[in-house]
Amino acid sequence: MAKSQGLTLVELLVTLAVLGIALAIAALNLRPFYDPLSDATSRTEGYMKQVRAKAMATTSAYRISLSGNRLEAAYANTCRSPSFTPDTSLQMELPQGVSATLTPSGAALCFTSRGLLILLNGGNYAGEPILTLRDTKGRTKALRLLLGGGVMRQ
Repeated sequence: MAKSQGLTLVELLVTLAVLGIALAIAALNLRPFYDPLSDATSRTEGYMKQVRAKAMATTSAYRISLSGNRLEAAYANTCRSPSFTPDTSLQMELPQGVSATLTPSGAALCFTSRGLLILLNGGNYAGEPILTLRDTKGRTKALRLLLGGGVMRQ
């Protein structure tokens, strides 16, 4: 009796089908690892850097305002200009279930043409502004916005 060498086509197809099913189950189980709060923190940090870079590249002042769960950018010649033009390419929606608050409240942020951060309508707030992100579970993450233009996670 001769020994067979290798696999038959049916054996190979069954093996591939079992592997495909196992990978599909594994992929579905990894989905709960998505964390909207971490995603929002990373995206907001990148957004701040992108707006700063745009301000320096265009030698314009860019104001960032918080409107609900949306960050919006607008530009003008200087941060003290009375009117700003919205930049529709620089708007960011926070993930569902994540909200943001800026300390001091009611303030707006403005990057100068040199990339420095100025706090508008902040009264006599002496520190660096902090953007706090909160999810529906009550967890928070904060970004400290450095006056030199950097962003630091706290």
